[in-house]
Amino acid sequence: MCALAVTLTVLLLPEVVPSAVVQPARARPGLERLDGLTRLGVLDGRRLWVPTLLGTLHTLGGSAVLAGVWHPTVGVAGAALEAGIFAWVLVRQLRAGDRGRALFAYTLFLVMALAVLVADAVR
Repeated sequence: MCALAVTLTVLLLPEVVPSAVVQPARARPGLERLDGLTRLGVLDGRRLWVPTLLGTLHTLGGSAVLAGVWHPTVGVAGAALEAGIFAWVLVRQLRAGDRGRALFAYTLFLVMALAVLVADAVR
């Protein structure tokens, strides 16, 4: 089970780390992606606190997921935080009317975070 948890963690981190780095720095590509997914109006100057919050949460969640390789309880907390973030983005997409292919990436990320959560919980 440890090997599965490590593998799932390695698969999840490539999505979490860029978000953790880009959101607080407010890099234009990151803001465009966030605004396109959530329709928060970040590019128009509204809700500018959201990228900073998401970057901070991704940093905490990603760090906890990584620490979960050695301490599964911490990994469960981190994976739950990441799953919550990905679920929030999916809800925002569904409210905006996204369908099909647009939902695939964050559905996959949510499933990966839940898989890490379950693998760490079983350990």
